[in-house]
Amino acid sequence: MNIENFITNRKSIEKLTSEMTQIESDGWETKYIDQRDESEWIKIQLDSEYQGFRNLILFRFPKPTQTELIKILTQSTDLDKISAISCLLKESEFDEYDNHHEYREELIIALERIVNEKKIKWNGIEKKRLTAIIYDSDLNFPNNQRDSLGKKYNEVESDYQYYKNIAERAEKIIAILNKSNSIGKRIKRLFN
Repeated sequence: MNIENFITNRKSIEKLTSEMTQIESDGWETKYIDQRDESEWIKIQLDSEYQGFRNLILFRFPKPTQTELIKILTQSTDLDKISAISCLLKESEFDEYDNHHEYREELIIALERIVNEKKIKWNGIEKKRLTAIIYDSDLNFPNNQRDSLGKKYNEVESDYQYYKNIAERAEKIIAILNKSNSIGKRIKRLFN
């Protein structure tokens, strides 16, 4: 997916959608057609727990794949975009009309790679970025999100263990971020 076709800036979204023709809306998604090139666009509103406000996303159809979203998420430094994509992953997880599947394992592996990079600089934006990803995508939420009706006990337990494992891995990343923050503060005190 071309990053320019994934927009989270409210003013840009308002300007672009005012120039397009709305063709359908279900309250969560609104579809538009850009008459200039006949391209289809989708606007989605999502709630951000980390940022504390409603995210707007506008992207060119077709919807980005889960892997494309995670790639954008792990490379972006735009906190609005990060929050929006994290919320979109969470909201799209069980959408039967979507090609998305359980995103948590793919995302936690990507975040662990970032944390394990030797050359990473733990500046404020990097910490905020990773924290926003974890909180807005619910990676640190250990409760079983899958339907347990009609499942055997061992299936429900397996689902629970899966979410618990992901949440523990996310909490380790948060602990690393917090530790790097306190080390940075101690170093600053030594040199001031």
